Amino acid sequence: MSTVQEKALTILQNERIGTLATVYDGKPYARYMTFHNEGFTLYTVTAKNTEKVHDLSQNPHTHILYGYENNGLLEEFLEIEANVTEYDDSTIKEQFVQQFRDDYFADPSEMLVLKITPTRMRIMNKSGNHQEEVPLP
Repeated sequence: MSTVQEKALTILQNERIGTLATVYDGKPYARYMTFHNEGFTLYTVTAKNTEKVHDLSQNPHTHILYGYENNGLLEEFLEIEANVTEYDDSTIKEQFVQQFRDDYFADPSEMLVLKITPTRMRIMNKSGNHQEEVPLP
């Protein structure tokens, strides 16, 4: 594994918040999401009847900014282009149920897990001068 891949995995493992963008009626919409990763694959959870689910059913492509917390001027973060699919795996879903049950989902049957498979990933920083393409497996 390259050092660039290791650096990207460190960001994925140490951070959990990012923005997930969708497109509706030709306009972009972004929202903060909490993610879980297994390697370079990301997972997030949402309610089944949300605008983002509708948007992604029409256009399954997303853009994610991940890991920038404004702790330092040149702090690194990830810019991710990806495809999104619904994911029905009880192990991943149970992890999210345990994490979000009381805060977001009174009824876990309303929960939908989204699997995000990156097609492109870059390590970025605020200045924009330092960009590294992450080779995806």
